[in-house]
Amino acid sequence: MARKVIPEGVRKAYAARYGKGWEEKFHLDAGVSAHEARARFGEWLAEIEIRIASLKAAKAKGPQPLTRQQAYALAGQWYSWFLSRHERDLKTPGHWRALADIFVWEVIGSNAPDEYEEHPEDDPDWDWQFSPEVKEEIRPAIALEAETAAFLMEQNLSLTPDAAELFIDAVSGNLLPALQRLEALARGDFSPDKHADVFPKLEQVSAVVPVKALELFNAWRNAMQPAEGTIYRWATVFKEADRRFVDVRRISYDEAKAWMTGLVNEERSAGTVAGAWRTALKTVFTWGVKERLIDSNPFPEVHISVPRKNVEREGKAFDRAEIKTILSAALLCPDIDAYSERARRWVPWICAYSGARAGEITQLRAADIQQRDGFWFARLTPSAGKIKTRKARTIPLHEHLIEQGFIEFVHKASGSPLFYEPKGRTTQRDDNQPRQNQAERMRSQVGMWVRSLGVSDPEISPNHAWRHTFKTIAARVGIDERYSDAITGHVPATTGRKYTTPTPEDLAEALKKFPRYRLD
Repeated sequence: MARKVIPEGVRKAYAARYGKGWEEKFHLDAGVSAHEARARFGEWLAEIEIRIASLKAAKAKGPQPLTRQQAYALAGQWYSWFLSRHERDLKTPGHWRALADIFVWEVIGSNAPDEYEEHPEDDPDWDWQFSPEVKEEIRPAIALEAETAAFLMEQNLSLTPDAAELFIDAVSGNLLPALQRLEALARGDFSPDKHADVFPKLEQVSAVVPVKALELFNAWRNAMQPAEGTIYRWATVFKEADRRFVDVRRISYDEAKAWMTGLVNEERSAGTVAGAWRTALKTVFTWGVKERLIDSNPFPEVHISVPRKNVEREGKAFDRAEIKTILSAALLCPDIDAYSERARRWVPWICAYSGARAGEITQLRAADIQQRDGFWFARLTPSAGKIKTRKARTIPLHEHLIEQGFIEFVHKASGSPLFYEPKGRTTQRDDNQPRQNQAERMRSQVGMWVRSLGVSDPEISPNHAWRHTFKTIAARVGIDERYSDAITGHVPATTGRKYTTPTPEDLAEALKKFPRYRLD
């Protein structure tokens, strides 16, 4: 655990951008090795310090003063920004009319002096609203309703206290016309907006900073906290986009199409661009539009033609010969010597009887193997390592695994990881590849070992094919798909199925139908 205090001088700006106003905290589970913990801490600290340094650099420019005319000119930019911001998700006319009524009668009208209440005919234009006392009273409500903080942040603009008051006062006089314009647009009235002509021209106040692709990606990363592997794979995409686009606020469809088509080359297939790259771009840009950091997302519409491949296999499951080859070889591996031998002995068999992801099995610890109501289970949890769904699940262990001596093997492990050295040396970090922990490296080693046995068909995965094999056999013997989905960790197909989640005991009863693998 660690904490980093945010310097007082940038706390407000840090809180506005990153949501933490006092300090950032770092935490890792106790199972992480000291070496990896230090590496992750260093990355975390570097990112926080870069954020602070960037905010200090922006602050070094100093808050800007404004003349009264400049304040109204800046309010003109706000007026256009506010309309554009809400035109993308236009509410009903009644919504904007209600906001206008609240603004007039509750924000401003509630501050009317006593003499106006008694004699409203003496001031029909509400000139009392321009008094210093009323302005001071209504500024917080105006700033909130008009979203001035978001506007100034997008403009990368800092104002002195006096300039901020001038600006909010200028916005106050134009918030009602903005709401009325949105009401008109919601009714379908697109006649020219004459109010936009009342503002003076703004000169040398606002500086709109371009949004770079990597900046957008990092903002998405901080908000969504994706898996580390996703971060490393997608970072490559956005580094390439950074080289192509100066500002991603407004990328046209034609620009996106031309760029993505040009990405296809001898080293990068059309399938990779159409699948992995387009998915990354589409996801992050969709988030950026929803957060109103960018104006549009052209990537969902971009189509990349992918040549069809010849498929020789009938499916993605192992055939009988491949099953016999792998499981027979696994039986010959000792489980008391090297961790690699342990993994070869048990991981294929556990995957064969559960359809679990190989990485979920290689990260098992002895404490994850538990007995309940006469059944043995394996707990697959995010605390042990990476789980694709980030949700723990409990899977039953097939009786054939128990007969083979798996529980005795677990007892010998004495609470330690079953298939990897807990204090093993981590590999050197490669910025272009996801960092693999010991369990993931062991998963890869098992895959290479399966290939060395002669299971070399490139159309089949040496580890992942067990998931297809398990689901195929489970369906063949009549195991309810809800149960096979729960065992393999597949998301329920319908919302209704989420309400009928099987218990681990239900899964254990269902797994009794799963036949033993016969190798003779």
